[in-house]
Amino acid sequence: MKNSFLILAVALVLTSCASKSSFNSFYKENKAESEFSISSPAFIANLFIPKDDVREYEDLFKKVKHYKVMIFSEGSTSLDKKFERFIKQKHYETIFSIKQNGEKVQLYFLQDKNAIKEIVLKVKSEEDFVVLGLKTNISEADFNKITKNSDIKISSN
Repeated sequence: MKNSFLILAVALVLTSCASKSSFNSFYKENKAESEFSISSPAFIANLFIPKDDVREYEDLFKKVKHYKVMIFSEGSTSLDKKFERFIKQKHYETIFSIKQNGEKVQLYFLQDKNAIKEIVLKVKSEEDFVVLGLKTNISEADFNKITKNSDIKISSN
């Protein structure tokens, strides 16, 4: 009986730990230092996203479960370094990185088996930076299909 109870307790603890996202930990640790932060379930946030602007990514947005946005300014250099350490420690992979006119845009994802669990976008300028975290559960094949069929044109001016 004690062994059954112990196994159940360990299973509950592991399940509760597994449900927390990696970006969620960064969000909680640095929320107080941000100028603005908001966390919203996707069904609410999707009401405010203009459908015409994201029509080609509609399949991706259907898979998003939660959005977290953080805006940092004033002294954001140390927070930027902290974010970069976080990305490396949690083993995020870089999708792309673009640097133009003093601004840098980076897109990361966190994969578990064949599913992308999180997508994080960082936009950094000299004054501040914005971090957007998307909790999702999209297969790698679906993600590749969405990005392949998109009209994204990356040009360096």
